[in-house]
Amino acid sequence: MSDFKAIVDSSFDSGIPFWIYTSDYIFGMIPVDASGARWKEVSYTFEEPDNPLFVTERAADLSFQFLLEEVEKGVSFYVDDLKIPLIKEFAKTLEGKSGAEKMNTFIAELINNSSNYSSKLPIIKNKDELGTLTEKLK
Repeated sequence: MSDFKAIVDSSFDSGIPFWIYTSDYIFGMIPVDASGARWKEVSYTFEEPDNPLFVTERAADLSFQFLLEEVEKGVSFYVDDLKIPLIKEFAKTLEGKSGAEKMNTFIAELINNSSNYSSKLPIIKNKDELGTLTEKLK
């Protein structure tokens, strides 16, 4: 848990991360550096007693694919009013952009306009809300 808390606490150091939480897990995408070329994917699964924390690092293009899949398929299981067609439509507007641009633009869209996609999207919108994630571990 202390490893996870350290990741959460430093997640805004190189840019704006994406954090979402459900009753079963926490999922995050964190920029590794200010350029946004590489991203750290983090998941913490509550019902996994032996190894609840999973962390991997990927290039931005691949990270974008994983983020999109998580929101469209993983989160939709927990958020019954998630408007997947609108998310897909917005993602299509990012075609042709760099991986870093896709990640940063998509994350900003979900944070700033989350009500367009769901009335109850469980995301962290700013650094002040990070305590919500660590509270889930108790």
